[in-house]
Amino acid sequence: MWHPQSPDASFCEACGADLAPGQQGAGASPAAYGGVVSPATPQTAPTGEESPLDVGWTGPVPSTATGPAQPTGAEAQPCQSCGEGHYVDGYCDHCGSPPPDPRNHFAESPAPWVGGVCDIGRRHARNEDAMALTATEAPGSRAVLVVCDGVSMATDSHIASLAAARAARAVLDQPLPRGAGTRDAWEAAAARALTTAVATANDAVRSAVEGEQENPPSCTIAAAVIEDGAVVTGNVGDSRVYWLPDRPELPPRQLGRDDSYAHEQMLAGVSRDAAENGPHAHSITRWLGTDAPDDLTPHLTTLAADDTTAGWLLVCSDGLWNYCSAADDMRVLVHNMVTEAGPDPTPTAVAQALVDFANEQGGRDNITVALARLGGQGSQETTGAEAAPQEGDPIHG
Repeated sequence: MWHPQSPDASFCEACGADLAPGQQGAGASPAAYGGVVSPATPQTAPTGEESPLDVGWTGPVPSTATGPAQPTGAEAQPCQSCGEGHYVDGYCDHCGSPPPDPRNHFAESPAPWVGGVCDIGRRHARNEDAMALTATEAPGSRAVLVVCDGVSMATDSHIASLAAARAARAVLDQPLPRGAGTRDAWEAAAARALTTAVATANDAVRSAVEGEQENPPSCTIAAAVIEDGAVVTGNVGDSRVYWLPDRPELPPRQLGRDDSYAHEQMLAGVSRDAAENGPHAHSITRWLGTDAPDDLTPHLTTLAADDTTAGWLLVCSDGLWNYCSAADDMRVLVHNMVTEAGPDPTPTAVAQALVDFANEQGGRDNITVALARLGGQGSQETTGAEAAPQEGDPIHG
């Protein structure tokens, strides 16, 4: 039965329906003036937005997911310290340890024929090595491999090495002019680019840390640029580049040479074993940084590649070659790691196997291994004034 409403009523006293504002009044039925809005029915906001303030709220609507949200990313990984807890808000919920620094171990695989691994090793508190790689998809088409090793005795060298590697890669990743279209013209352009890349990397190291420091950050550099089977490499310091052909009749080689006290001893007739294991074996004579020597012209080497053979171009820090220095030994080691890595191994898998090898030998330094799988043979080195050729001048060695 309908009851008259008071003039200021906002809902029907009989059924509880809302009355349209401004149209309530005694003596008029809801049907007469259309003042009834719909009856109050339970209304619920979209899943996840429910609120007790909703009209007719009857409790939260269960979502389709059940149970607590599952952790993702670093939180999903078991703690690397205790192996029992998981990382919550930046720390293990079991032992309180923070997650490892991602710089401690990382890999790059820009293309199936190029890859690398950078690892902290077993003795150092932080990873002062760095690498920066780029590559196009087709094997042998275009790639840049840069490895930098921070000088441990200097401050913030982990910052210096990363800044240097990225700065050098940015220079070397630019298209190189081919001049007359010959390989010699490209090699000359690549050599100039490597010289510029070293200078740019040196500027990056100098700018990496603000303020004066007693032992300013510094690092070494070794790099290779590859285009259509032609290769030019360069280094300053004692990070190295090796060419390791598959065919046993073709000699493997260290491309370039170390800027080190050990190398000076070897030039004076001291055996490799004695020189590289002496008390000053790892004292370098050139490096990148604020206190670097004036002459930073890299040791440049060219590699003529073709389809008649195949091999590995290896760029590495001394964390690897500490345990296998001679090129002949390095070729045996790499080929053994290829076998251990399984059928048709990727360069990244081989690089990881080499890092594992260095760690098994003691891992007393940071370890960086970058590899390119190539077809090619032969090499020649430039020195002195020829290390930075002028426009159009070929590198002859």
